[in-house]
Amino acid sequence: ACLRAQGASETIRDSRSQSEQSRDELTTKALSALQQGGDAQAILQDLAWKLTNRLIHAPTKSLQQAARDGDDERLNILRDSLGLE
Repeated sequence: ACLRAQGASETIRDSRSQSEQSRDELTTKALSALQQGGDAQAILQDLAWKLTNRLIHAPTKSLQQAARDGDDERLNILRDSLGLE
């Protein structure tokens, strides 16, 4: 049980770190574009679009693969972990 909890903690930490790296990278690019006089609305929309796509890319691929495999159990686990009904 302790090893499972440790593995879960490590997975959570890795996931958060990956998400934070994406956020920081895209925020830096957006701030640079703003400082260069870019259109604020377009830059913010682009930031939101790119960040959303990065965050949902891996879960989307996992869902698609589970569906192709006919793996209902994995689909349910993925849906639950994504907070989907």
